[in-house]
Amino acid sequence: MDTSRKKSSAAASTNSSDAERRRIGRIVHDDRGNASVDWHDAPSDYKRQVFEIEEDPRALAIQKAPRTFNPYETATLPDAKKSAGPKKDLKKLSEWIKMMRDLEERKRRGEVE
Repeated sequence: MDTSRKKSSAAASTNSSDAERRRIGRIVHDDRGNASVDWHDAPSDYKRQVFEIEEDPRALAIQKAPRTFNPYETATLPDAKKSAGPKKDLKKLSEWIKMMRDLEERKRRGEVE
């Protein structure tokens, strides 16, 4: 039994009626945040939006979404971290700490005012 003919003949009859009827889909969210599509019949004078490629590359710039602190929201890409600044010379820091400890020790002994 050849079922491919039945499917193609049934599809051809529904395609002609589908071509006359336009539907508009709208995404709706329920109280839990689940998305679904709500379909409506399009009015007879409804024109679809035409999608075109923009020639200006600045027109295609991606805008960042504002950062939020909601842990249950979809995560966004983190901002680039700024540099910590110039590197510290740890040898000089170590010498400074030793000098301050010596100064404190001299103050305790009463050698320095």
